[in-house]
Amino acid sequence: MGHFNRFAFILSSTLLSLQVHAQLPVKEVEQAATTVDENPNDTVREFTGTLGLNLSQTALANWAGGGESSVAFTGLTQIAKTIEKGPRSASWGVDAALGLLRQQGGWRKTDDRIAITAQWSTALQVRTDGGKLSLLMDARSQFLPGYALVDGLPDRNQRISNLLAPGYLVAAAGFAPQPGQRHRLFLAPFTGKLTVVMDDSLSAAGAFGVSPGRKERLELGGYIRWNLTWPIMENVHWTHQLDLFSNFMSNPGNVDINWTGLLDMKINESLRTTISVQVIYDDDIVLEKDPARTEVNEQGVEVTIPARLGPGTQFKEVLSVGFAYSL
Repeated sequence: MGHFNRFAFILSSTLLSLQVHAQLPVKEVEQAATTVDENPNDTVREFTGTLGLNLSQTALANWAGGGESSVAFTGLTQIAKTIEKGPRSASWGVDAALGLLRQQGGWRKTDDRIAITAQWSTALQVRTDGGKLSLLMDARSQFLPGYALVDGLPDRNQRISNLLAPGYLVAAAGFAPQPGQRHRLFLAPFTGKLTVVMDDSLSAAGAFGVSPGRKERLELGGYIRWNLTWPIMENVHWTHQLDLFSNFMSNPGNVDINWTGLLDMKINESLRTTISVQVIYDDDIVLEKDPARTEVNEQGVEVTIPARLGPGTQFKEVLSVGFAYSL
């Protein structure tokens, strides 16, 4: 029974009781309705979770139109729990996904992420809607190695990422204003960001901003997180999260940006379509903007032009149609 239907049932029952017995004063009814279950020390728990699996398969044999056989799958998990008791609250969440595609006799990644977040808050006593002081911990990495593409195929000799290479740990202390109906904001002027590169070859190359040969880098700065949930229409929801970090110790104007968006379209209780988008800009991540190539100059001599490297905007979009189960 929905909230509106439940409210209508209680209201109609109350009115009927007043009409039949006419013994309970209206003021007492109103007082009873407003004081039920309003103990500020009550513990409120909320748990949400979604498990999803998306599959895709193509088989071709002697197909004149051309094409290649392939099989792909993406598994995802989103779990969150919140506990509130009086002015204090605690929450944690896990967001993980792994997508693989088998084509041309080999496997390649289409999605790979794991993020674990925990937050502890206590309400300010200045006023009831003054927001909360919060401590946030956020850890991110990936499951499987990533490889550079050569002629459209992963080159196993050029590993560019791995489990905990990179790995990010953010610890932030700050202020969370009173959340709105659709958005939440977290402002942290005291933030530590630890980048780890546990892969020896990537560490030796100084990947992801660490000094060559070292496996960690610590940055101190400020952090902002903005969450938004927008119900576009029935069974269609848009959510996004924007993370901004400025390193006060070096080039504070080069703000790290991590923006994720998810369009969730629920077909029924089991079928769901999602479109996820992620945009990353980190000045410490060196990308291959133009690959190395060989050209013949005006003198007819073959010369090699090295790859053009530098920071840049990373973009990822994933469209998934498959099964989803809400916990």
